[in-house]
Amino acid sequence: MRFMIEYKDFHSKEEHNKSLSLLDTFLNEHLIGEFHGKTFECILIRFINHAPPKKKYKLKSLYKIIAEVEIEGHFSDNKKINIADFQQGLSKVEQAIKLAPEIEMKEEVDFDIDRLLTSLKSIINAAPETDDDLKDYEKKQKEISYLNNVKRVDSLIYSCKINPKPLVKRIIGVRIYNHFERNTLSPYDYIYSEIFSNLLRNAEVKLPDYEEIYFSIGATMHQAKQEIALDEFFKYTYSTIDLNKYLHANEKDRENMVFHSMCEGLRLITKFDHLETDKIEVVIGEIAANGTDMELTYATTQNKNYLVEVIYQVPLSPLTKAEYKLRLTEISTKRTGIVSIDKLTTYYAPYSLGKIQIKKNEIIIKGRNSLRAEISREIDKFPSEYCFRIDAILE
Repeated sequence: MRFMIEYKDFHSKEEHNKSLSLLDTFLNEHLIGEFHGKTFECILIRFINHAPPKKKYKLKSLYKIIAEVEIEGHFSDNKKINIADFQQGLSKVEQAIKLAPEIEMKEEVDFDIDRLLTSLKSIINAAPETDDDLKDYEKKQKEISYLNNVKRVDSLIYSCKINPKPLVKRIIGVRIYNHFERNTLSPYDYIYSEIFSNLLRNAEVKLPDYEEIYFSIGATMHQAKQEIALDEFFKYTYSTIDLNKYLHANEKDRENMVFHSMCEGLRLITKFDHLETDKIEVVIGEIAANGTDMELTYATTQNKNYLVEVIYQVPLSPLTKAEYKLRLTEISTKRTGIVSIDKLTTYYAPYSLGKIQIKKNEIIIKGRNSLRAEISREIDKFPSEYCFRIDAILE
């Protein structure tokens, strides 16, 4: 269980108490790695100091995963560390935990309160007991908080493993975030994020309740696990790269190291989130066989007479435009022709390549109708549609 300790002093208007910030660290050091049910990922305890007489204390669910509880306190010093404030806060944590089940929830509550209370009681003797103890603890706070993040990620992964969700969202794509200096993994982070995104979309891989997978890559898993998704539209997975080895490797080996790191992360999230292993392994195998110099299919459509494909290759830089081509195949004769559509940056390509229409004598590719798409095309001087004669393509 993760704990968030917040503070509000109605006299001084301060919202930070140094001793209570150490209580936050202490609780999470011992409890954040334990799983106590899927209803509450976190208990947010907001201590209210010098509360007005008619103050109504909040008790509600926040973001569907946080139990928000307000508790009255009588704290003496917001700016200086003191054991009295710390111990008073610790003594009220049990009260906050016991209030959490009273929160009205739409779904059935899965919260092992007895186990959490037992765990809380077991750590009391480990708490600082004097001002000097608390000052010593403060010196280790940064290191402990770093490890707390790792424990939190591990707990979230465990929760996903034992609570599988239906796969209902089609993947939009993947992104890479690394903990190295800027451009360390360039251009391979860009290239592989484009390739994996394309092939996973075309394989129609589905996800539980998010649409993108973010790769957090570090020199160690502890470093990688400093990132946690705060948005429901994406989820992080984690992998590593030996930075020293990478920096001394040739370009081909660097490329392979980024690829294998992404495979590591993709297989990790596939396992803990119960994704479609067969589809994902096919994608990994295709990239392993073809490398970065591979043709990608951006979009496709067909009728009884023709198959139309928009194809491209990922350039070596996100700032370099890729040449998008139209490949037309006559189904009855298998005749094929390819023409260039335009050179577009991959990020903005959807604004120009929105919809493919097969007419009697021509193929029309229309851009998106949104205002953002129109402005983007106007800035880059791209047309709103591309038209190609079928007989000219197949000649």
